[in-house]
Amino acid sequence: MWHKTFISCHNIKLYTVNALEVVEVADKYRITITRSVREVVPLKIGQKVAVVPFGDRIIVQPLPDKPEEKLAELTKDIEFNRKAREKASKFLISQAKHREH
Repeated sequence: MWHKTFISCHNIKLYTVNALEVVEVADKYRITITRSVREVVPLKIGQKVAVVPFGDRIIVQPLPDKPEEKLAELTKDIEFNRKAREKASKFLISQAKHREH
């Protein structure tokens, strides 16, 4: 295990990574998430994760147990109605016209 500090930027938040694990891709392309990583990012057996190709990298993102509740929490201040959509459309059109000049 490496013990070097890395800084990464995700959603405009800075995270410090104190350990980097190297694992081997096993048969059927399986990888093991090591204990030291699980201590930092708690996972449960059977928990769903998103596996996202990102250029020549792979991001493994744990998903919440109840994603609909997490989504509701994240979008609680967003209006989803015709008036809000019209207001957003007018704003975007005005911005596009402003850039043309």
